[in-house]
Amino acid sequence: DVPEGESEIVAGHMTEYSGFKYATFFMAEYIGMFAISGLGVTLFLGGWHAPVHFLEFIPSYAWFFVKLSILLFVYIWLRGTLPRTRVDQIMNFAWKFMLPMAFTCVIAAAVWHYTGRGLRGWLWSLGVIAVVYVTLSILLDTRRKFAPRTYRFAE
Repeated sequence: DVPEGESEIVAGHMTEYSGFKYATFFMAEYIGMFAISGLGVTLFLGGWHAPVHFLEFIPSYAWFFVKLSILLFVYIWLRGTLPRTRVDQIMNFAWKFMLPMAFTCVIAAAVWHYTGRGLRGWLWSLGVIAVVYVTLSILLDTRRKFAPRTYRFAE
């Protein structure tokens, strides 16, 4: 939603297209939502497997469709209720938080694999994540570094 939010008043597909071309843009957007939700179900929610053993009599395609529907509902709900964020806010969040945490998760996964997959591996991995998180919190604490802006002519 961010790319069309910057210039939706003067340009973009919201003002340039109507009818079939406009519907094609929206259908492509919803097909992308289905694809990403299907990938999320497959990778993170167990795919077509039942969440508990006593519900395994339900067909696998039904489980996949139920999980896909839940993800689509959450996706549309969050998109409709949360305010739109600016591009600079998203980039700031991505570079300062998401990228370091992604590297941390890779390191924690390596530590977990190296130390064994039991409780000891989990504790070492959580320790690595906690140390990196605290370090990032201290390094990125902008409240200590900058004084609040004051303007001489603003009253």
